[in-house]
Amino acid sequence: MKQRLQLTFIIATITVSGIVLFQLYWLYYNFSNAQKSFHITAVRALEKSIDQYQSQQVELPTSLNYRSPSLTVFMRTKPSVQAFDLDTPKRKKVFKAEFNTVAIDKQHEPYVRALIARLMIQQMHKPLDLKTLTGVYKKELAKDGIVMPVILALRKKPLSISPDEVASVIAFYKSPVVVTAKLNSSGWMLRHNLLPAIVSFALILLSAGSLWYMGVIIRRQLKLDRLKNDFISNITHELRTPLTILRSTNEAIARFNVATDPEKLARYTGINADIINKLDGHVERIMDISMIDRDLNTKETQAVDLNTLLENLFRHFQAIENNQITLNFRGPKQLVNTDPYKLETILSNLLDNALKYAGPEASIFLEAVIGHRSWQLIVSDTGVGISAEDLPYIFDRFFRVNNGDLHDVKGYGLGLSQVKSMVEALNGNIKANSKIGRGTTFIITFPL
Repeated sequence: MKQRLQLTFIIATITVSGIVLFQLYWLYYNFSNAQKSFHITAVRALEKSIDQYQSQQVELPTSLNYRSPSLTVFMRTKPSVQAFDLDTPKRKKVFKAEFNTVAIDKQHEPYVRALIARLMIQQMHKPLDLKTLTGVYKKELAKDGIVMPVILALRKKPLSISPDEVASVIAFYKSPVVVTAKLNSSGWMLRHNLLPAIVSFALILLSAGSLWYMGVIIRRQLKLDRLKNDFISNITHELRTPLTILRSTNEAIARFNVATDPEKLARYTGINADIINKLDGHVERIMDISMIDRDLNTKETQAVDLNTLLENLFRHFQAIENNQITLNFRGPKQLVNTDPYKLETILSNLLDNALKYAGPEASIFLEAVIGHRSWQLIVSDTGVGISAEDLPYIFDRFFRVNNGDLHDVKGYGLGLSQVKSMVEALNGNIKANSKIGRGTTFIITFPL
């Protein structure tokens, strides 16, 4: 089973690692694509803005604004041969001019407008107004959903543009220049990559959390497997000795004619009766597990004088030899609503554990504290304590603390599990504090 769980954990680790790596790659891929898309959009918007700016700075031919845009171009000149022209005084030379009107379709109209605007600006030697161009550029960026501060600058040399630079060459001026744009793209990139980043981060956390939780479950399963083996070993040891004694006494009765000797017969049958009673006690202790689970939801609550209940329990333990229990009350004398049977069982288990494990030199304290909204029962001792490694598992079934020779104390690791189940059935909670060499304290809190 251990090897299977380890193999499962290894496969799960590889799977989760693959998911995490894929999510990181996917996040990087999305960010890289967003950067490229932003750069392409910014460069195209700058080129369009330059075309629009140039169109705004000159007066284009009126024919371009017609419903069917056209452009009339001068083709050539021819000398006039009409008689009237020949008889003109002073024999002036008269020519005919030929013009051609070209229709412009909607697809090529923007390019014709931009070309004419550039040629006219080139002839006019009009300087470039960066302030006006910046306003046009911002409007063009806004059409693509990019709203951010923009700083434009001119660069005469070098005219080359790096791949990650937002710039455009203007070659139609007398001296070619490069218009560069400085954009703060971090905010735009964050907005457009925030959701994928959150999804990827959530998936990474879920994957890592699942792996961690699986590791916890596997470790707990391994611990439960060990506890199960320990429980089987303990119960086997507890039952083997009585069975051996019963087998021996039974053989003695059968082989040595003990039946004819009333005194020996009485002695052997008495031994058998004691062993049977012990076996019956072991079986009942094991059956208590199912009995408690079945009876947790059935409780007979009543008004109980807590002082009287604790004093009766204290007198019961005083009959035990080497008793080290001290009883103490704090708060006003008051009735509490609880199930007296379950409460006595809880305290009996805790005090019995303290007597078994704290050691003969330790002091044991039972204390009741009545508050305004709750009341507490505190069982503490000054014994050997419980290690921090074992403390989280003391309420698990079949778990037994293994400190030195304490594993020799008989038991099945069921007492504290029963205690916690009963406390929760009474709407209370229990917690344990302990340090090696300083003792253990159990604090039970119930609503008043």
